Amino acid sequence: MRKPLTLLHRWGGLLAGLVLALLGLSGSLMVWQASLDSALNSAWFRAPTPACPATRQPVAATLELLARHVPGARAQTVVSPREPGAAFQVWEARQPETGWRTEHFIDPDCGRYLGSRERGAVRFDAAHAVPLLYELHSRLLGGETGHLIAGVAALIFTGLALTGLYLAWPRAAGPRLKAWGQALRVGWQGPPTRRWYALHRAAGLWLLPVALVVSLTGAALVFPNPTRDGVAAVLPLQRLAKLPKAGAGAGAGTAAAGTAAGSVLGPDAWVAAAQREFPAARWSRLSLAGTGPVEVRLLQPGELRASTGYTRVRMDRQGRVLERYDPLTAPAGNQLVDSVFPLHSAEALGLAGRLLWTAFGLLPLMLLATGAWLWWRRRQRRAAQPRSSLGESITM
Repeated sequence: MRKPLTLLHRWGGLLAGLVLALLGLSGSLMVWQASLDSALNSAWFRAPTPACPATRQPVAATLELLARHVPGARAQTVVSPREPGAAFQVWEARQPETGWRTEHFIDPDCGRYLGSRERGAVRFDAAHAVPLLYELHSRLLGGETGHLIAGVAALIFTGLALTGLYLAWPRAAGPRLKAWGQALRVGWQGPPTRRWYALHRAAGLWLLPVALVVSLTGAALVFPNPTRDGVAAVLPLQRLAKLPKAGAGAGAGTAAAGTAAGSVLGPDAWVAAAQREFPAARWSRLSLAGTGPVEVRLLQPGELRASTGYTRVRMDRQGRVLERYDPLTAPAGNQLVDSVFPLHSAEALGLAGRLLWTAFGLLPLMLLATGAWLWWRRRQRRAAQPRSSLGESITM
């Protein structure tokens, strides 16, 4: 198996290396996306000074301001600010022609429409920097095709990590511990080829656990349905019904109408009803699907998804609960699936995990550079050596 795996490892790395290096470098920055966005766009993500008095119905006020400033806008998701007093975000559905999604920023307390940006657009300014980075990392700026390529690249990286482990496994006679010590150490003496080979091998071995976690979770994010089906085959899994997409979201004025339609509640009442289901949680998103059911996402203390949470309450427009999902008491399959994004983004691992993930993002580029150099040196040596001595050259 060694020869075919060597060829597979070599050519898989060379062919997919540029994509993997791009994903790694962009991923190093994506770990800090919330902080970067807040630093670049403080007027949107930080409370004004002095702060305005809080309104009693902030979601309704947000949608009313959207309808006033952007007539015809169709709100699909309202996002609660992480920092009290900062702007609410209102997302429209992705445009079928471009794949872009308009994101509005509204301060309901001060009664101000602060602006908007197009998620998915290639624009080089502070407002679009982090969304552009996200699209580069998740879709390679190529829409659904780029998203698929990124997922396949993640699977290739998993294969490279496993074949690299097999090829680096010590096979020399003698104490196993000593052999592993040599494999994990970079000796800076000797010819350059040996040094770069040792660096390539040692870096891959040291960061192998991170490589497997990042690559497998990345592939799972690109292929969610096969992932859920695979998990459901071995673990119990609660499945949530998909929200209807008819109408691509409610009109801003319609959603803000409150009780104007009789027994239909307003958006703030939907949020309050969801929070009664989970008193310790705070709401993070309100999804509006046409004129059908609404979904409130909440964050409970102790969830791995520390930014938005995975707790969900679905209800009809009269406020009757149709379905609820508690990730803290969910079946084992759901807890495994729910851990995918927090692990991929290092959100579940704290500051130390984010720093490690940031450093790991440099690994694909380093492996590509050292691997390509070793391959090039090998070709040079093969061209210079007699055929009888080809087997003595160091392989990648």
